[in-house]
Amino acid sequence: MIMNVNNILDYLKKNQKRISKTTEITELDELAFARISYLPFHKIKRKLDLTTRNFKISEIAEAMKSLSTSDFAWPDDEKFIQKLGESPRFQNLKVGFFVRKNDKKLEKQFSAVTIQINFFTMYVSFFGTDGTLFGWKEDFNMSFLPEIPAQKEALEYLNKISRRYFYKNFYLGGHSKGGNLSIYSAIMAPDRLQKRILKVLNYDGPGLKEELLSKDTGAIRVLSKIVSYIPEGSVIGRLLTHKEKVVVVRSQAKNLYQHDIYTWEIKGKNFCRAKNTKLSDILNKTVDDFLASASPEELRFFMDGIFEVFEKSDVEEPVSLMRNWQKYAPKLMKNYRELPKERRQKINEVWLLFGNSLVKNYFAENEILKKARQILGGKNA
Repeated sequence: MIMNVNNILDYLKKNQKRISKTTEITELDELAFARISYLPFHKIKRKLDLTTRNFKISEIAEAMKSLSTSDFAWPDDEKFIQKLGESPRFQNLKVGFFVRKNDKKLEKQFSAVTIQINFFTMYVSFFGTDGTLFGWKEDFNMSFLPEIPAQKEALEYLNKISRRYFYKNFYLGGHSKGGNLSIYSAIMAPDRLQKRILKVLNYDGPGLKEELLSKDTGAIRVLSKIVSYIPEGSVIGRLLTHKEKVVVVRSQAKNLYQHDIYTWEIKGKNFCRAKNTKLSDILNKTVDDFLASASPEELRFFMDGIFEVFEKSDVEEPVSLMRNWQKYAPKLMKNYRELPKERRQKINEVWLLFGNSLVKNYFAENEILKKARQILGGKNA
């Protein structure tokens, strides 16, 4: 018997109660607000210019009917905005102050938008990673840089919005890198602004570097307001350091495909809870050990080399590489071999560090399981 599993789209259809200043903001409302930043507002600028004013969600949904599925960051985002526009709960809420700043040379990819929940409350929604190669490169730069350009933009955006709406309190949220930007901007915000932050939502986004969390007193002031939601097989959402509350969510997908929020299971107004998978635990320990064993200089050299090979191989979108790796493999190998010998040797050394970390954690996990079976076997004997 196949059970009918619901996701965020089903919630939008079923919860028809309008949002007011007395309405409870649910876990799934918070996710919906975070996802709004993924919508292609720059594609409807001629119809509705959200950079200069606010528009109702119903107006945005109508304007986006003319777009094709390929215009959306994720195929289900097209269904998402139409369901938002049809929902009495969301359709009259206003969205505005759309910002999009992409710079290939600076390896910066940033976008954000605000949602007016009620007169006293608004949600600052940070976009995650788009399909561009330099957008993904910026994400990987988190492993060795103290801060990335998008984080600086997020803090500047939040400060600007908070000055304009000096009488409002704020939710901050985002998916993937957007969740990371939410946490970063919250802990780096001035004390007077931190007091106006109600909650910070991170959906399967990386944490922050340990030194930032341990040295900055701003982290202490807002840590209790931060909640991270990750799927049971999460890889991306377990990167770097997480000192906030973490909730594990059940997903219908496998492995990296769990990063898609439309695979996350819900029941009523909440996510279905789960536990981390063994594979997620192994990969998390592997990456942590790898980042600890490689120096920032080694990581920078490694990332620059790998992404240079991607660019020479005409990989415009990393997602297409993952889906069609057999198509790109010959070009990737050819361009990698054409790198200077010394560069290849240094990159291989970093690959070896990762491989050693993976082997160590894989066998450690299996050894633990083996001993557990022996103990249980002894008890049953």
